[in-house]
Parts: sequence; C-alpha cells; structure tokens
Amino acid sequence: MTLVRAIFFLASILLVAGTSMAAKPTIDSASIDDLIKQAGTEIVTAPEKASDTLSRLAGLKENFTEAQKNRFFLLRAATLGFKGMHKERVELVQSVIEQIHEPLYKIRFLSQLSSGFTNLGEYEKALEAMNQSMLILPKLTNIEAKVDTLQAAINVLNSLHAYDEALVYADRMLALATASESSATHCLALGDQVEINFLRGERQRARAVLPDAIRVCDAANKNFYSLLLNTLACIDLIDSGNYLQGKGAAITLLQDFSKLNQSSDYGTQLQEALARAYLHTGNLEQAERYGLQAYQKAKAGNAIQLMEKTAETMASIKRAQGQYLNSLEYFETALVLKNRVLDDLLHKNLAFQRVKFDTQDKANQLNLLEQKNKILAVERELEKKNNQNLVLLIALVLVIVFVLGIWLMRALQQKNQFRQFSQTDGLTQAANRMHFISFANEAFKMRTGSVSVILFDMDLFKNINDTHGHGTGDWVLKAVSETVKTHLRKVDLFGRLGGEEFGICMPDSSQASALQLAERCRMAIAMIDTEPSGHIFSLSASFGVATVDGNGLSNFDETLEAADKALYRSKAEGRNCVNVFRQAS
Repeated sequence: MTLVRAIFFLASILLVAGTSMAAKPTIDSASIDDLIKQAGTEIVTAPEKASDTLSRLAGLKENFTEAQKNRFFLLRAATLGFKGMHKERVELVQSVIEQIHEPLYKIRFLSQLSSGFTNLGEYEKALEAMNQSMLILPKLTNIEAKVDTLQAAINVLNSLHAYDEALVYADRMLALATASESSATHCLALGDQVEINFLRGERQRARAVLPDAIRVCDAANKNFYSLLLNTLACIDLIDSGNYLQGKGAAITLLQDFSKLNQSSDYGTQLQEALARAYLHTGNLEQAERYGLQAYQKAKAGNAIQLMEKTAETMASIKRAQGQYLNSLEYFETALVLKNRVLDDLLHKNLAFQRVKFDTQDKANQLNLLEQKNKILAVERELEKKNNQNLVLLIALVLVIVFVLGIWLMRALQQKNQFRQFSQTDGLTQAANRMHFISFANEAFKMRTGSVSVILFDMDLFKNINDTHGHGTGDWVLKAVSETVKTHLRKVDLFGRLGGEEFGICMPDSSQASALQLAERCRMAIAMIDTEPSGHIFSLSASFGVATVDGNGLSNFDETLEAADKALYRSKAEGRNCVNVFRQAS
C-alpha cells in the first residue's frame, strides 16, 4: 500500500471508529466510547499513546457492547498495521471476522485483512478479501464505509500494478463524492486519480487533475493530503527538468514533512528527487547529502523500490564526484535490487492473473447452472473446466515467458547502461579519458594502415568561465561536443580528455584526411552561435594532428604526444589554427 493511500484509508477508519453507532446507554459505556475515540485520534498523532489507550480498553472488554467490541478490534488491527506488524494484524482479524455479521463492520475487517495480506506479499489472499468486500459493497448505505472499501481495493490493485483497474475504482469514488457532496471524499478521489495516473505513466493526465485535487483538499482543510499532492507535483517538476523551481519547492515541503511525518515514504522520494536536482545543477555536496539521507531511510524501511532508485541516484552522484569505485558499488546494489523488484512484480502478476481467472471461472459456472439442468451442467462444466485449465496453464506460461523476457531485456539494458556510464563523460556525452585511451591503444595494436590522433583545446576557455560563469562554460563544452560529433565517421571515437581538452582517434585515416577533419571542426566551432547560452561571445579552438605514417611514430603514446606538440604549436602561433606533427629532419 502506498503511503498516501494508507493515510487516507486509516483516516476513514478512525472517522467511523470514533463515532458511536448506537445511543450510549450508561456512563460506563460513554467512557468507553470516549477512550475508543481517543485511541482513534492517537493512531495518527501519537501511535505509542494509542497502544496504551488500547491496553486500558482491553481491561474493559467485559463491559463492551457489540459495536464497541467491533470498533476496538478494528482499532487494534489498524494500530498493528501502522506499526508494520502485518502478520499479527492478519491473525487478529482472522480470529474475529467469523463472528462479524453486520455488513458495515464485516467490510471494514475485510479491508484490514486485504491490506495486511498485501503487505505480507500474499497477494492472492489479499485479492480474495478484496473480492469479498466488493460483494458486500451494494448492501452498504454508509458513504464512508463505501469509500473505505473502494480505497482498500485501490490499495491492493496499485500494489499489484493493476493501475487500469484501480482507476476504475477511483472513478467510482469520485461519483460517490459528487452524489454525497463530501469534500473529504472528493479530495481522496482526486488524489487517487493523480497518483494512479503518475504510477501508470500518464503524466499529462495526472498534471491535468493535480491543481483541482490540491484546491479541493485545501478547501477541505486536508493539509496532509495537500502536502502529499504537492510532493507529487514537486517530484514531477524535477523529473521534467525544472530543477531550480523543483529545488525551492522540495526544500519547503521537506520542512513540512519534518513537522507532520518524518517517516513518510513520500518524504524519502522527495529527498531523492532533490538530490537529482542538485546533481543536475552541479551542487554535488548537497546532492550527496540528500541522496544519502534518502538511501538510508529507504534501507531502514526496507522499501525495495525506493532503495533501488536511491542507489541509482547515489551511483550517479559518486560518478559525478569522480569516485568511480563507490559509484560502481551503488550501481551493483541497484542491479541486485532491480532483480528483486522484477521477481516481486512477476509474483504479483501471477497472483493477479490467477485470481482474475478464478473469478471469471466461478462466474461462468454460475451462468451454466442457471441455464442448464444439473446433469448437463455437470458434464459441460467438466469439459469446460478442462479447457479452461488448459487455457489457464497456457496463459500462465505466456505470462511467465513475457515477464521473464521483459526482465531479461531490462537486465541487458541495465548492463549496457552501466557500461555506457563507465565509458562516457557525464557532461558532454563524449567518451571519457579512460575509454578513449583504451580504444585508441586497441586501434593502434590492430591497425593495418595509418591511424591519426587529433587533439584540440578551447581557446581562452578560462576567460569564458571567469566572465560568464561555469554554467556558460558547461554549455560551451556541450555545444562544441555536439558540433564536432556531426563531422565524425562512424569508426572515429571522440573523447573528452580533461577540462576543455578533447581528442579524436581516427582508425584507417591518412594525415591528409585527419587534417581536413580538424579544419572542418575548427571552422564549425568558430561558427557556433552562443546566444542561446544567454551571452554573446566568440569561440575558437586550437588543433594538433599526428599520424602513424612514417614520421617516426610507432604506437599510441608517441602519437598522442606528437599531437600534443602540434597543438601547442597552434597555441603559440596565435590559436584558432591547425598544426600537423612532422618529424624534425
């Protein structure tokens, strides 16, 4: 169950649990009602106090009315769920649910059972409890109980990634809110729609609903719900590349979480997003601070998906800091966690499909029994059941093959991404120095003809940083990289060797070809329009070219050194020119 849904659901339970369902016959009964209401409030505001209050109530069980007994056990189940004691929560509900006959309470205990099984990873049992709740739903007249039931179903379906089905129930809840004119239910339903659409990747739809959802929750004085919705909006800002605006909003929201709920998973997600925002804006110290906080909170809460995401973010931060060993460790951790997430997703999908097919099978059986006599129904049902079992088996195999295929594809993609990250300069997306040198050494070893190396260095680059700022300098490096790449052959490798220095390795290339390429790149750099950076200034670069072609050069190191000498000759001759290394006679 996602945190925002858990909070909404728990709040609804407490609303009814704190309200007497019958007249208070005695003073003692009134005192018990007051204690139950107090415990309901404490579950959200001070869980440790709620346990004490429920312990006091346990000593008064002999004086409970039937309604008070039901409310007491509901609060105990909710408290165990809030503490993460889901096994004990399920055992408690199973011990009392058979004695519950009133639909209003029966459906609430089923919702607790469904939530508990979901958190224990017993998804088939969770779905069975949810289906039992849906069968009781038409019998209810209490709007709050209907909302609780729909919300519990949404929680289960979201956890199983069945977002289309979850959205159907969110729409039903919105219809209830409209019919009952309940602002709290309206807030809950819109919040569900926003979150589900973000989860299913429909960001535009989520953004379209988000302003109305926040407005409705603010009007209903649901401050914590508004905080969660604003958190979703802030994370979306950062995911969309609006880092500066996202950073400002995130810092304010984290302060609100520190006052309302420091253990919230949404606070952890917000810290991870803020870390990425600082990473993309170049503040690696703050990026590491928030990224590490998010990773440690996710790890403490055993939130596997959050652990995977925060580990990937920390890997990127460490790589940007140049701490490649630490980066690799985080990437390896993220890959292990990703495999666990995929395994869990496979388990969820299989559970969902099994229960879905079982439900369809039962419906088909009922239709046959209504239409045919008992003998024909038994014969046809046996035949149909065999066929359906075969279809189910085939479907399960297809689902397994499909999910395993996706897992394998993602694992390969992840492996390729890790390899690319280890070989690529983060700013310019050119090859990094280590990969460039490795590639060039191999090209020289395997050569059957000439191999050329071009080095070039941006002229007066320090002046650009000093005058216009490092952000403009980063823009220049990216613009130059993109420009140079358009002039290269597929076999050429372009790399950033450090700072504003770049290199090109050209296998099977003559000195004349390398000289022509260097000239084209030099002229292209000089023609770059710098206005998009926010400043207008001129750009130029100095080039040095060296080729293994009889100039006394025999390997990559000698050729690289020769190209470097030619580059410095270009600098000495006034910059913005190309020089070719020639062995002194």
